[in-house]
Amino acid sequence: MSWASTSRLLAYPWLVAALLIAALAAGRPELAAAAAPLAAVLLAGLLRSRRPALPAVRVSASAARVVEGDTVELTLAVDLPAEIEALEVGVVLAPGIEGVDAANPAILARKDGARQSLTIPLRPVHWGAYSLGTVHLRAFDDFRLRRFEARVRADVVVRAYPATERLRTLIRPLRTHVYAGSRVAAQKGEGIEFADLRPYVSGDRVRTVNWRASARRGELWVNQRHPERNVDVVLLLDTFAHAGPAGEGTLEQMVRGASSLASAWLRDRDRVGVIAFGGTLRWLEVGYGPRYAYRLIDALLDTQVVFSYAWKGVDVIPMRLLPPHALIVGITPLLDRRLVTALFDLHGRGCDVAVIELGPDAHTAPPASEPAALARRMWQLERETQRARLLQAGIGVASWTEGDPLEAVVMEVEGWRRRARLRVR
Repeated sequence: MSWASTSRLLAYPWLVAALLIAALAAGRPELAAAAAPLAAVLLAGLLRSRRPALPAVRVSASAARVVEGDTVELTLAVDLPAEIEALEVGVVLAPGIEGVDAANPAILARKDGARQSLTIPLRPVHWGAYSLGTVHLRAFDDFRLRRFEARVRADVVVRAYPATERLRTLIRPLRTHVYAGSRVAAQKGEGIEFADLRPYVSGDRVRTVNWRASARRGELWVNQRHPERNVDVVLLLDTFAHAGPAGEGTLEQMVRGASSLASAWLRDRDRVGVIAFGGTLRWLEVGYGPRYAYRLIDALLDTQVVFSYAWKGVDVIPMRLLPPHALIVGITPLLDRRLVTALFDLHGRGCDVAVIELGPDAHTAPPASEPAALARRMWQLERETQRARLLQAGIGVASWTEGDPLEAVVMEVEGWRRRARLRVR
């Protein structure tokens, strides 16, 4: 909070003095008469100017969570003190959020009431957590000789979630769990999907009898079905390296893809966990339910690349983060060998592993010289080698380019895994 002089208060005394000196030097009384109004304004302004009290400002948002591109309304309730006739109110917008057809700053006049409210519609153009509570206040006295300025911070945080793609196809794990869900289990039991026929034994329910097959065989046969179970999925995010500018690179693409995959699995009553594996290790253990979905997306919003030279393997990951028979989906641009080595280690330990490769080529500038083009080609060949090694080891891999639908990539991974299972049989 500051109460400072304006340029008028600094200029008027010098101007009055200059006019008086000029009147004395030139013998022109009209110059002294011209200085009289300025002196009167200066004297009246100094006598009436009073330091105002800090206006009470309350900041609130219409929603604490929105999807990027949606509009959130920021409401400011302001109590104008008696010393202020007009107050200029402005909100500092963080990078990644913009105003929508609203005056910012705006002027609140006391003649409209001592207590006023101002609504500013905002739109997050990028996912993230935004603090919207820094409000700038400015007012002047009656003669604009002194200026009042203050900053009020109300700590209103709005989280913008990434826009997710609705997926109809997901990667099918090799094994399911015992809890009810939406995945067809390989085992036989009570369910919907038909599995096989077997002869009737004492104790079988009458509704399981296949009357057509029984009529053809002359004895009772019953249907066997596949039960519907849930699965555990762990999203392994590569935060060792990043390609592209801030706000448009592989990190943003990875968070959007992980959000889409996690939302689809949680919608089908599966359990999902997240591990950000890089310079630092961050995780969220597997869970399910609507409330857990918010925790998971919040954890994804905090994902960031941390550079480190330290070699890290799967031994730094607590084993409780990798439930038995869980499907581990690695999302990586294949830029760092440490994540690729970790995927091989997990696969070697019997874990069910699949990989979605983020194409970094769309986030990098084209080479400007022949040596740069050669270096880029060598870089691409190295990544192709890493991809071939993963496929040769039995890990399904598909490349996802920014702008392409994620579902096509998921279908490619699932198709490769299905063909691999058929070859094993």
